[in-house]
Amino acid sequence: MRTADFVHATLVAAAAAALATGCTSSTGGNATGSTALTSTEVVEVFNPCTALPDQLLTEIGLDASTERVVTDAPEGATSWRVCAWEQPDALVRVTVMSTSHTLDDARANDNLIDKVETTVGPRAALQSKDRTETPGKACYTSFEAEQGMFEINASWFDADDWTRDICEISADYAAAFEPHLPK
Repeated sequence: MRTADFVHATLVAAAAAALATGCTSSTGGNATGSTALTSTEVVEVFNPCTALPDQLLTEIGLDASTERVVTDAPEGATSWRVCAWEQPDALVRVTVMSTSHTLDDARANDNLIDKVETTVGPRAALQSKDRTETPGKACYTSFEAEQGMFEINASWFDADDWTRDICEISADYAAAFEPHLPK
């Protein structure tokens, strides 16, 4: 059952990630100096799958051995790199999405609901839910970065375990990850 849950969650996370940023077709390009990124640029985004150490994951309450690579181009430029981990009690999966898409893309996306402007550390942020998700099951905390943005998604595995607002959990993990992610 856990494998089926993972496959579903992985597909939902990938689809939601695309929806959350209003994915459009990409064009090649590299970010340089002070050039502002646009949501359609493909750059070499931060790789949470390889750059976040196991010790950090453990310190913030995730089981490093549960890593699931959702999307990670073998090398070079890409608009998305996405990895997920579970809490040790296997109640919540936390997905870190690194993208060249921007916070403005997320703000403009009609597939996102319950949008709330906020901050994560010193960064502008947006908290939202995907309208295709079961209400209360998952929440995104998206915050700006020079490369575009980072999105931290938290999602429950089983409805019986929903003991806390999933957006609070997403915000807590976003705050824990933020100092370890590139500005």
